Amino acid sequence: MTECRCCDRTTRLMTALLVDEASVRYGDRTALDRFSVAADTGQIVAVVGPSGSGKSTLLRAIAGLEPLSGGRIVLDGRDLAGVPTHRRGLGLMFQDHGLFSHLDVAGNVAYGLRMQGEDPDVQRSRTAELLDLVGLENLGSRRADQLSGGEAQRVALARALAPRPGLLMLDEPLGSLDRALRHQLTEELRLLLSELGQTAVHVTHDQAEAFALADRVVVVADGRVLGEGAPAELWADPGSRFVAEFLGHRNLWSVDLDGDGRLRWQGASLGEVDVEHPLRRRRSPGQVVVVPITALSLRGPGCGQFSATVTEVGFRQGRYHIVAKRSQGGGPEIGVYLDAPTAPSVGETIEIGVDLGVIRPVD
Repeated sequence: MTECRCCDRTTRLMTALLVDEASVRYGDRTALDRFSVAADTGQIVAVVGPSGSGKSTLLRAIAGLEPLSGGRIVLDGRDLAGVPTHRRGLGLMFQDHGLFSHLDVAGNVAYGLRMQGEDPDVQRSRTAELLDLVGLENLGSRRADQLSGGEAQRVALARALAPRPGLLMLDEPLGSLDRALRHQLTEELRLLLSELGQTAVHVTHDQAEAFALADRVVVVADGRVLGEGAPAELWADPGSRFVAEFLGHRNLWSVDLDGDGRLRWQGASLGEVDVEHPLRRRRSPGQVVVVPITALSLRGPGCGQFSATVTEVGFRQGRYHIVAKRSQGGGPEIGVYLDAPTAPSVGETIEIGVDLGVIRPVD
């Protein structure tokens, strides 16, 4: 740890980007409200949230396209206040590619280098290096308007990386692609950025894309940070009901905890949680908990914590997804994954077990 001279805060030596309580206002509307986020060198940070949450405003503020009404933005130790966009050392990649149709692929990739006044030999070697890196080494002379969607995105990425930016900013870069290609390019993008050690901020409304790509995920709404953490940590402990629901958690239960640590839900005894469990620190009546869908499992007759009636059966990503409702006591519908060759039928009664160790309270 060291004292950061530019922001009067203690921060890590390796911090590349620091957005420190940044605010952006449009008249009476606040688009960013004391927004803080940091990215270490080589780290990919995904900012995810619904439309209008402030994601794109954040990128525009980092790029210098939106003036701050408060706070500061620091890149590699340099306060960006008053620094014009073209001198901030940023790479930009957008959903619509933004390629120049009058240039070929090599011309597009070399564009930023030409703007920097790089020697033509440097332009050629760097362009060849990047095209090889994104798997387009044989397409340098192809017209930009003759590319497929996936090829165009790879060219856009190569163009953004060519000037060796201090920060790569990705604004819904895969949103226009079909799901299969989006999944493929997400994996390729993560591997490539990790190999290069490229610091990146990626904004998207797609939770799955954010979790697959990022080292750290930040959930935003109404211009504020509502939750953040490593993907697995944030999923396991979202902290708030909004974050849990936005990330796709279905099982949000209102539970009661007895004095002896026994957990009850809608009259059913789920079992006892140990003294170190986060629920034991609260003991508030009717507290809401998130139960990850993977924490539930089907059990044999008489071996579950409660019984439920199947209301829906689907198949997703190689597993059955079952929706069920408590047979007694009511309550919300429950989502359960089943790794099995067959699934119960709608209307069938099943026994459900709960892994109490992974449920977490939410605000």
